Amino acid sequence: MIRAFELAARQLGDPKLRGIIWWSLLLSLVLQVAIAALAWWGLKSLATFEMKWINDAIVWLSGAGVGVLAFLLFPASFGIVISIFLERIADIVEAEHYPALGPARGIPIWTGLWTGVVFLLAVLALNLVMLPFYLLALFVAGLGAVLFYAVNGWLAARVYYEQVALRRLDPAQVKAWRRANAGVLWLTGIAIVFLGTIPILNLVVPVLGVAAMVHVAQTLRPPAASRPFNPPTTTR
Repeated sequence: MIRAFELAARQLGDPKLRGIIWWSLLLSLVLQVAIAALAWWGLKSLATFEMKWINDAIVWLSGAGVGVLAFLLFPASFGIVISIFLERIADIVEAEHYPALGPARGIPIWTGLWTGVVFLLAVLALNLVMLPFYLLALFVAGLGAVLFYAVNGWLAARVYYEQVALRRLDPAQVKAWRRANAGVLWLTGIAIVFLGTIPILNLVVPVLGVAAMVHVAQTLRPPAASRPFNPPTTTR
């Protein structure tokens, strides 16, 4: 997995990826601002009490709350970004490192976008549900962060791997391979989300994550019940 991220990071300087990275940066910034604005609106809308001092306190706390919620919900934007650029990123990475694979059949853009929207809604809903547990976990050193990365890493692993794998495998095969490699995919998802919470770096994580997942897909072990053959997207 570490090797996958190393290869992905090295290829970020590829001229073929440069334009995609800039568009990804722009879209990530727009989505981050939108998430912060929605968080601000949502928290401010709670200031409906009759006592002015309570409302003032809510508005004051909203400033800090916006930053926390934007941080927690920023991974939700990854699905939208990768749904737009995944096909081109994966093609470039495979052409550079795995030319023997040949062209992928790809997935329809609307299928990718729908998957991205579903991922966005799932991350938003799950993190809002988990927010009280995150807050409670703050009283135990490090537990809140572990919980956050574990939950969002699982979601990220699923959407990244499925969109990469569906370019070459049918849904039943993707499901079988994902289950057989749940641990390594989960760790990869956690790494993607962790990098996505680092300022500045988080703006290129959608591209970096797709490239890394393409490499990870080449190292996965086949499902136990599968025939002894080598699917092109999951083995070398």
